[in-house]
Amino acid sequence: MVGRALRKPAENATAPPDFDLEGHVFYLFTQIMGRRNRQLQEQLAPCGISVPQWRILAVLHERAGCTMNELADVTTVDRTTLTRALDRMARDGLVMRKSDTRDRRNVRLGLTPAGNDAFCRVLPRVVAQNERAVGGFGAAKAASIRALLHRMLRNLDAEYDRRNATWRRDRDAFLHDRRKGESS
Repeated sequence: MVGRALRKPAENATAPPDFDLEGHVFYLFTQIMGRRNRQLQEQLAPCGISVPQWRILAVLHERAGCTMNELADVTTVDRTTLTRALDRMARDGLVMRKSDTRDRRNVRLGLTPAGNDAFCRVLPRVVAQNERAVGGFGAAKAASIRALLHRMLRNLDAEYDRRNATWRRDRDAFLHDRRKGESS
């Protein structure tokens, strides 16, 4: 098996296209994210929060009432890691799970007051790390980069805008139901 993998290409095989790893966009993304996550983990450790937990806190702060599938999509944390992190965070009183009143098969997720406090406690560390990463860009350049990254997301995910619109509609319904339940 190893011998076959190392075999010389056939005489008539075409040469691979030129490839510059340092110029490959997704290589750069993984290098940036790897370095950022390692440094961020050091910053979050004193707060007892991991990078995957930070992602969960951030998404649930912004997208209260999302489902597990939506959370997995937005956090890009694999399902096993996500489930374990959510279980730990629920046990620690940071997240809550609530049955969806419109579809009992779904569970809606949200931050508890302690989860919101944890979000507020770690946010300055995350913001400082993000500012360090875009240091020297200026506001206009950073906005341009964000716009380009959103374009890349849309290029790779034709459903990106539709899913976000659906999420906003579902979030509004969830928040309406929650407020209605609190006032009863």
